[in-house]
Amino acid sequence: MDLPLGWRTDLAVLRLGGSSIEEYADHLVVRTPANPTYYWGNFVFVTDPDAVDDAARWLDRFEHCFPHAAHRSIGLVSEPTDQCWHDVTMFIERADVLVAPGEVAQPPIAGGYTARPLTTPDDWSQSTRLRQAAFPEQDEFEERVTVTRIAVAAGGALTWFGAFAGDQLVAELGIAYLGEGVARYQSVLTHPDHRRRGLTSHLLGVAAKHARDQGAETLVIIADADTDAGRLYRAAGFAFDSVNYQVSRVPGIIPAG
Repeated sequence: MDLPLGWRTDLAVLRLGGSSIEEYADHLVVRTPANPTYYWGNFVFVTDPDAVDDAARWLDRFEHCFPHAAHRSIGLVSEPTDQCWHDVTMFIERADVLVAPGEVAQPPIAGGYTARPLTTPDDWSQSTRLRQAAFPEQDEFEERVTVTRIAVAAGGALTWFGAFAGDQLVAELGIAYLGEGVARYQSVLTHPDHRRRGLTSHLLGVAAKHARDQGAETLVIIADADTDAGRLYRAAGFAFDSVNYQVSRVPGIIPAG
């Protein structure tokens, strides 16, 4: 199945983490039993470009596949018509898929910081706490995410890099080597007190070198369209490739439409 680069790498990373993917003629059903509240680990993905506007059908399909889910998440292989999804109260998200076929800039790390892979139980515990501080409503979810990341990293396909102020983890990102010359960045995050010090830019370069050493020729990262993160990635050497489309409804958030 020939999928866009962004979704292809999304699904490959999910497989590494133990997700199952059921293939049908015009869609996929992705399940992550180890983390049932993971919105984009438990979803339907529409693979037929001619069917992306059949909103009622896909919402019904999601509810059939995930009858106990509080969320609704549907990935789309191509651009939808907004009104079709607004009519069923789903929020449309568009994200830029960026690639770095060449070098990724690696500015020196700011004074007082060091960068290295996460390896110890304390490193991973700090990673969990960093994300829980950023997303306080997701405590249990983030704990499950860490368990999966540790397992995938132990297998060698994923490396998680952190920037530390002394012994404190203050910024992080991951990179997964997916084979066939492709690597995908994961979950860039910096503590608010340590932003605008070039830590993300430095980690992007560190991870790029690591992935190149593993054989990666194409590095992939995703950012919401027209954001500071996307501009930072472009400045580091990434260029636009395509757009990922997805629709969702999550508890507590009413989509505008």
